[in-house]
Formats: sequence, C-alpha cells, structure tokens
Amino acid sequence: MNQFKKIGIVGGVSWISTLEYYQAICEMSHRCQHGQKQDGPASIPEMTIESLNINKSVGLRGRPGDDDSWLAFEAYFRKALNRLEASDVDFAIIASNTPHNRFDQITEGLGIPVLNIFEEVARTCVKNKIVKALILGTEPTMSSQVFPKVLRKYGISGILPDIGNDQDEVISLIGLLQAEKNNRGAKLIQGLAEKYLRTSPDDPSAVCLSCTELSLAFPEHLNVPIFEINGITYLNTMLIHTKAAFDYASG
Repeated sequence: MNQFKKIGIVGGVSWISTLEYYQAICEMSHRCQHGQKQDGPASIPEMTIESLNINKSVGLRGRPGDDDSWLAFEAYFRKALNRLEASDVDFAIIASNTPHNRFDQITEGLGIPVLNIFEEVARTCVKNKIVKALILGTEPTMSSQVFPKVLRKYGISGILPDIGNDQDEVISLIGLLQAEKNNRGAKLIQGLAEKYLRTSPDDPSAVCLSCTELSLAFPEHLNVPIFEINGITYLNTMLIHTKAAFDYASG
C-alpha cells in the first residue's frame, strides 16, 4: 500500500466538497489497511490540490446552448489541471459535479487521465441494475443533457426535473445546505423522487445526489455511496467518485 499513484484534485468548488473528497480518500486508505502489519502509520496517497475560487467559477459560467460563452469557465479549470499535471500527479479528479458538464472541453489536450464523475456513477448504476435515475444538482447540471447522455450510453434513462419550480426548489435547497440550514432537505428530495420515479422490482431506479451539498440532507447516510429510504435508492455521487479515485490510486 506504499505505492499509490499520486492524485491531483481540482477543489474549491465548493470548499465543502474539497474537504469531503480529501477526508473520504484518507479514510478509505485507512480502512483498506486496517489490521495489516506495517511499520509506522497507515499510508495515504500523495495528493496535490488546486483550490479554485468558487465565486469566480460561478461568475464564469456560460449560457445553455452557447458553447462560446463557456470558454473562460473551461479555461479556468483546464489551467488548474495543467498545473496539477506539472506537479507530477498521475491522474486527477474535479471535486464537483457541475464542471463535468463541460468535461470534454475542460480536459482537451491534457496529458493525464481525469476520472469523470458521470461515468463512475453510470458504472455504479449498471452494477446495481439501476435502469432509471433522477438527476438533482446545480442549474447547469439540471439544464444540460451531458449527464443523461452518459447514462444513456450505459442503457440508463436519466431524468431531469422540470424547469421552473422543481429545479428552483433544488437550487434553493443547495444554498440552504451550504449555509447548514437543513430543516426540509430530505422531505423535498423524497417528494421529487416520488413525483418522477415509479419504482418497481422490474424497473429499479435511483436518485443521483449530483451536488455534494445535497447529501447533507441525509446526515445519517453521509458515509455511504448508496443508501435506501422508504424504498427509494439514493446515490451519493461524491463518494462514488472518491471510491473510484482511491481504487485507481491503489490500482
């Protein structure tokens, strides 16, 4: 376990998710080595973090359907990945769902692998025989067809909540959870799940919590990538992504 690949993390978007990514990877490393005989403390992968300014990244977001309007946003993340590559990381992850909507453009020309959170979630759906997934996240994630397109490649139907009240409720909830105001999050998310998903043994479905803060609505399940409440399956995309990063680092 001393020979980990070095991980590069683009963080700061948000700082909460950056902390959770770092903590989760370290905890996975400790659990993996529990009970093993070794000299000294448990090993953890070497990591370099490029922490971006979330205020700047949000301000650089473009408009749906206008690729040119996203150029500055893409360049901001690509430069961070270039700096990670220059620091001799073996691969990288972006500790946020939202930039993955521009993943192909951001990673263009990069010389190191970057693990795509949407791809990792899709593979998890396949492993768990999930054929339909409700996608909840930031406005760019819920207004883009990128995540549904990735899911479709794996035979999974990706569902986006209706533009308007439902999406606005999710976006508002993310802000409340960031401010540590979690008095209605679980109820709201469960209501959307019941509205958009018709679960049955022949049609297994799940809710993708595709923003790190959304998992905070379920504090009793923060440490598990997949959990179930009242017959509804939930996917913590952050933990799925960090598990993939740890597996790749320990490869």
